[in-house]
Amino acid sequence: MRDLWSLPAIAKWEKSCGKHPTQKPLPLLARIILASTKENEWILDPFTGSSTTGIAASLLNRRFLGIDREIDFLELSKNRREEIENRKARFVYREKIVRCSNKPLQNIFELHDETPYFGVDLPIA
Repeated sequence: MRDLWSLPAIAKWEKSCGKHPTQKPLPLLARIILASTKENEWILDPFTGSSTTGIAASLLNRRFLGIDREIDFLELSKNRREEIENRKARFVYREKIVRCSNKPLQNIFELHDETPYFGVDLPIA
């Protein structure tokens, strides 16, 4: 069977705020999020670690709630989120994801160049 995905290992730019022992590649999480959610939907990660899922969610205009009991990982997650709040850093992250992805992902980024949403309005079921 031929592999159709070409995803690199974790790059140095993905660990700019610190290291997590099991961090996943951002382009991989972006693909998973695109395949399983719609824009503005909520994503829950109960073992968020360094919040790669949250970073990808934010870049793809999804809402994110991450939970972790390790204070060091929560601090790492917070620093990563603050990093992508910078418009220039956000653009750089998107460009690097697009280089590892296909054309449809690039079209999504071009259509939705908005400020990240970090609201507190969790849905009530």
